Amino acid sequence: MVLFNHARHRREPRPMLKPLGGAALALAMLAAPAIAQADVGFDAASYQGCYNAQAAVQAGARFSFIKLTENTGYINPYVGCQLNASRDAGLRRGAYHFATVAGTRPEWEADKFISVARAQGLIGAGVIPVLDWEPAGNLKAQVWWAKAWLDRVAQAWGAKPLIYMSASTISMADWSPVASADYGLWVAGYPRGYAGDRLRDPGAVPYSVAPWQFAAAWQYSSSGSVGGVGNAVDVDWFYGDAGTWAKYANAPVDSVVHPATPKPSTNVAPTDTASIPTGDANALATAVIQGLYGNQPQRQKLLGSRYGEVMAIVNRRLSGGASGGMYVVRPGDYLSKVWPATWPTVAALNGLRPPYTIYVGQRLRTTGGSTGRTVTVGSGETLGSIALRLGVPVGSIHGYRSGNPNLIYPGETLAY
Repeated sequence: MVLFNHARHRREPRPMLKPLGGAALALAMLAAPAIAQADVGFDAASYQGCYNAQAAVQAGARFSFIKLTENTGYINPYVGCQLNASRDAGLRRGAYHFATVAGTRPEWEADKFISVARAQGLIGAGVIPVLDWEPAGNLKAQVWWAKAWLDRVAQAWGAKPLIYMSASTISMADWSPVASADYGLWVAGYPRGYAGDRLRDPGAVPYSVAPWQFAAAWQYSSSGSVGGVGNAVDVDWFYGDAGTWAKYANAPVDSVVHPATPKPSTNVAPTDTASIPTGDANALATAVIQGLYGNQPQRQKLLGSRYGEVMAIVNRRLSGGASGGMYVVRPGDYLSKVWPATWPTVAALNGLRPPYTIYVGQRLRTTGGSTGRTVTVGSGETLGSIALRLGVPVGSIHGYRSGNPNLIYPGETLAY
């Protein structure tokens, strides 16, 4: 993979605040370096699954950028648990769309992103929108496409999105129409290559970001170790504090500052503390399933008085959710929270399609409905072509390991 082309979420100088434009905000910050603040955080996609945001905060993270959508059909299957975990832990949040460009129009991809963001309650909630600009080859130079997407989202969101791109992509085209329209830059570049890294202050961006006067944020490594999230995580430095974030989001600072954020420690994982964990029991159950609370007797010691409550949720999920192969949807449920590893199978059993909406009180089948037959994915095949070959509905095929029906791999075994 090309050195600078490994990021998955972005941000930039200064979205839509009428009293103070992006360049003006930057100059104001530079004029008062003694009070200027900066924060460290990370960005996440489906690779990170349902992470433990409380542990990330303990490790020093102050924000997270989360992938919502890609193209016009893909939705991050873990978006709900990631957004909720970050919110509940007090992390400031950004949301990004991965641009495809080839074969689509910017309005189509923008409308998909806006639709999912509205469904998640992100618009007007102190969340910074971002365009992740990593299309293939020469499509990176399609400045008009990027600006059309940014304009459409800005109008719907009430805040100007950031655009994320690698330092090398900036030099491929004239980005002045985007920079002069006050869309901020989140730049990616890894001076240390792919060596292991951590949450830290990387200093000033060492690359030219012209025509922007400055970068709003810098993704300085894709190999960061972040407690509760993983050991190969995109880590980022945001040139501002909560007040700066609120200006980018064009929202009151109260909307971006949530529960009290503890002082950062040195990459403290949840298994390193004997304190009783706080937060949502469902999020703790997800962390247990991911192995973040170890095995017995360590798990019971770490969970303390929360052990019975959390383990009841863990056991329910691992047993399929309910007796008789049925599960009744509860408030706050979404597929990947209840079934972190097998939600595509449950979706297929119940005929669910993107955006995989479920409702409180709805009864979902968790077992049955499969013939026991399998098929191996051939080179160049899609789910649609396999369904045609087998003479079965696309929705009856399940078990794709990516969790995305548009992303299957040659040699992968699927059930139908």
